[in-house]
Amino acid sequence: MFKPIVSTLISWSAIMALATSLGAAPVAAPALVLQEAREYTSAGIAIAVPKTFDYKLALAPYDVMSASVEEAGRPSQAVTLSAFPIADRGTAEEFAEAKMAELGRNLAIRHLKTHKKTPMPVAGARGAARLVSYSFRGTPSVAAQVYFLRDVKGSSTRICYLLTVVTAAQKQSRLLPLLGAVIKSVRFLPVTAPEIPAEVELLEPVRDNELGFSIRSPKGWYIDRSGAGVETGLIDYRQGGIPMPSVKIVAIPASSDAASSEACSKKFLTIAQSVAARNKQEAVTVSDVPAKLGDLPAHQFVLKMIEKPLATPSLGGTEATDVVLVHRTACLVRKAQDPVAYMIVVTAKAAELALAQKLMTAMAETFKVLAPATQPATSPATTQPATPK
Repeated sequence: MFKPIVSTLISWSAIMALATSLGAAPVAAPALVLQEAREYTSAGIAIAVPKTFDYKLALAPYDVMSASVEEAGRPSQAVTLSAFPIADRGTAEEFAEAKMAELGRNLAIRHLKTHKKTPMPVAGARGAARLVSYSFRGTPSVAAQVYFLRDVKGSSTRICYLLTVVTAAQKQSRLLPLLGAVIKSVRFLPVTAPEIPAEVELLEPVRDNELGFSIRSPKGWYIDRSGAGVETGLIDYRQGGIPMPSVKIVAIPASSDAASSEACSKKFLTIAQSVAARNKQEAVTVSDVPAKLGDLPAHQFVLKMIEKPLATPSLGGTEATDVVLVHRTACLVRKAQDPVAYMIVVTAKAAELALAQKLMTAMAETFKVLAPATQPATSPATTQPATPK
C-alpha cells in the first residue's frame, strides 16, 4: 500500500513541475472519471482513459492504444500509448531525446518547442516527462510526453513506453489534469506472447483504393498502411518486438508467364523456399491446394519453416521460433492491363497452424476487389501524431 501512495505523490509532484515549466497556474488534483482499465498483455501494461473518450484503431505496429474525445464533432483531446522494443541499456531520457529528434524531422510539424524535462516515475518505474508545443498542419497543439522503461522477463529486450496526452493549444488547461489521471491508472502486467484468438472478431472493412481492394482485419490488431498494401498484427516483445502473428495484404503485377492463380502461387512458394534456405531453415510444404479469395478463384500453400539447432546456444536471451506461412494468391487478368496478383500472407508460430488457417479463411471471405470507378483519389495513409482541433 505504501509504495503506490508514494509513487502517486511523486508523479503528481512531477506534474506540478511540468505546470511550472509551461508557465501554467497550479492545478488541483484531477477528478476525472475513468473507464475500467484495459489490459494489453502482449505489451505488459494496463491503462485507463476518461469515460468520455472513444478508442481508435492502432495505426502502427508499436501503437498499443489510442483514444480521443470530440467536441462539436472534432477531436479536442487525445491519449496514445506506444511500446518500443530496445536492446541497449540506455535510459528513458536518452530514448526520449532520440524520439524528439525524429519529431523535429517531421515535415508536418512546425514551430516545435520543447520544455524542460522532469523525472516522472510511472507504476514504480523510472521515467521522464516533457511538455511539447508545436503546430501540426497549421493547428497549434500542446502535448505531454512521458517515457518509462521496463525489462521483459526471459528476454534481453526491454520496452520503452511513450505515453502522449495532446490537447489543442486553447484547451491546454485540460492537459495536466488528464495526464495525472491517466498516469495513476497505469500498472504493469507480465509480458505474454500474443496469440491468434480461437474465435476471430473482424472489424469493418479496410479499403486500399490505390491497390483496389478491401478486407476486414481482426479486432485489437494494429493496421499499418504506411507501406504498400495493408499489414495487421500483434507485436511479440518476448521475441524482440517482431510482428507475430501478422497478416499482409498486397497487390503486385503478375508476369504474363504466371498469369493464373496457381502459377502465381507456385512462383511465390519457390521464392519462400529459397528464403528459408538462405536463412538456414528447413522448409516443409504442408499443403498446396486450390482456394478462394473473396469471389476470385485462388491457390494456397502452407509452408512450415523450421529452425535448425544452433551449434552454440543463443546469447540473445531468446531462441528463434518455428513459423508457418499461410499464403493465398488470386491472379486477376484485366482487359487492356497487366494481370495483378492479390495476396494474403498469414505468418504465425508453427504451433498455431490450425488457427492461422482458420484466420486466413475468415479474412479471405471478406476480400473484395474495388472497381476503378469506385476509387476516389486519396493520399497514402500516414501515422502522424494525433492533433486535436
